Amino acid sequence: MGTQIDFAELVVSPGEFFQVGETERIRSSIGLKLSDRSYLPKADDPRADWVASVAVPAFKTLAQMGFLAPKFCTLGTGAGLDVLAAVEILEARTVGFTDLHEDVLEHARQNIQSNLLSHDVELIGGVGDILSPLVGKVSQVDVIYENLPNIPMAGSGDLADGQTSSTFIAERSEEIPGFAEKNLVTLHYLALQQAHPVLRVGGRVLSSIGARVPLSEILALSGAAGYNGSILTYTWKVQSEPHEVVGGYAQWEREGLGPFHFYPVDVLQDSFKGMSAAAAGAQALQMEKELSPYEISAVDALALVEKGEKVGHTVAILDSVKIPDSDL
Repeated sequence: MGTQIDFAELVVSPGEFFQVGETERIRSSIGLKLSDRSYLPKADDPRADWVASVAVPAFKTLAQMGFLAPKFCTLGTGAGLDVLAAVEILEARTVGFTDLHEDVLEHARQNIQSNLLSHDVELIGGVGDILSPLVGKVSQVDVIYENLPNIPMAGSGDLADGQTSSTFIAERSEEIPGFAEKNLVTLHYLALQQAHPVLRVGGRVLSSIGARVPLSEILALSGAAGYNGSILTYTWKVQSEPHEVVGGYAQWEREGLGPFHFYPVDVLQDSFKGMSAAAAGAQALQMEKELSPYEISAVDALALVEKGEKVGHTVAILDSVKIPDSDL
C-alpha cells in the first residue's frame, strides 16, 4: 500500500513505514487526519521521514536490548505516528505527547485513538513548550523521545503561520551553555533539563538530532544536563524541506555559528549500505571521521540545493540515561 492524500487525510502502511510484520497493537492500515500545521509524514519516501528512518530504528534497538517503555512521552508529536510506533514496538501503555498547537495535538490524539487495537493505552496530551505541558501529569517515565527544532526563527517569523517544524522562537529565559547555542542544539539541551524530574532512574531521553555538528558536541549535551550519554543509533536521511532548512543553517553559519555540515547523498548511501542503525551507532565516531573529507558547509550546500541537487545529513539518536543523584 502506498500513500493516499485526500485534502488533509493520509493513509500509511505500518508494514512499509515501520518495517514490521503483522501488527499486534495498532491497525495494519493507519489513517491519519492532519492540520495545516501538522508535519506531513513522508510515507512515500521513508528515508526522508524522521519517524520511519530515525525513531523506529531507535525504538527497535531499545526493544532488542530488552528495554521497553510502559511509560512513554514524545515531544512535538505532529501526526502521532511516533506514538503509534512506541505502542507497537516499545509496548507503551501510558503515553504523554505534546505539540505547540492545539489543532495539531487534537488531530494527533484522534489519529492515535483511531488506530489503536489495544484499549489499555492511556493518552495524556498537552499543548505548549517542550515538556512543560506534561509537568505534573506524568512521572517515572521510561522513555522520552524528542525531535525538536534546531533553527532559531528570524525576528519576523510567526510560529502560528503554517508548518514550522524546523524552527523555534530564539529568545529563551533559561541559561544555555555556549556550545549548545553555537551548535543550534538549544532545545535538545532544554528538553534534557526538563526531562530529569519526570524520568525514573535508569529511564532515558532519546534525542533525535540531525548531526550537522560534530558528534562530540552532541554527546556533550548529556553530560552538561547530568546524564550518562551515548550514541544509540546513527543513520542518514535526505534533507527534507531543503530550501528552508539548509537556508536556515546557511544564514546562521554566515552569522558565525557552526560550521554545519551536509554530505552528498551518494556518499551517505555508500557509507551506510548494509549497516543497521544500531551497528552504525556503535561505530558512529569512526564513521564520522571517514565521512569528514566529504563534508559540505551549509552555505555550499544551499548553493547545491538552489541548483536542484539533493543533499543529505547524518542523524544521531543521543541516548541520555538518568543516573541517581548520588552519582552526579
